[in-house]
Amino acid sequence: MRSNLLFLLLGGLFIFYACQPNPYRQGKDLYGAHCAGCHSDDGSGLAKLIPALDTTKLKLREPKELVCLIRNGLPFDSLTRQQMPANKEINEVEMTNLINFLGTRYIHSERVVRVEEVQAMYTACQSWKHKD
Repeated sequence: MRSNLLFLLLGGLFIFYACQPNPYRQGKDLYGAHCAGCHSDDGSGLAKLIPALDTTKLKLREPKELVCLIRNGLPFDSLTRQQMPANKEINEVEMTNLINFLGTRYIHSERVVRVEEVQAMYTACQSWKHKD
């Protein structure tokens, strides 16, 4: 009897927590795991060495460019002596959640990128070259 009550209570808490409005939880987690080490938790970057995400709004407004930037990285910059490594491990669903998280967190965009769009962007990224 006690174990059934405990099971119901834990199940209810799980359902309540899972239903909370945070559609880009995975995107936030991916940002923390793959991006925050350089761009920092709040996106402020590191002075002139690593750009703050709020100063790169043009790239954030253009999901295709952002997907390609994350996917292919940036080459070594002799001025900053930094490079942005490519991230080929993030799959299309994860990338979709990451792009949507970045858009809502840093430019307050209501635009939602769908997985099918990111799949097409991955194909387009094969010939993508970064433009300053």
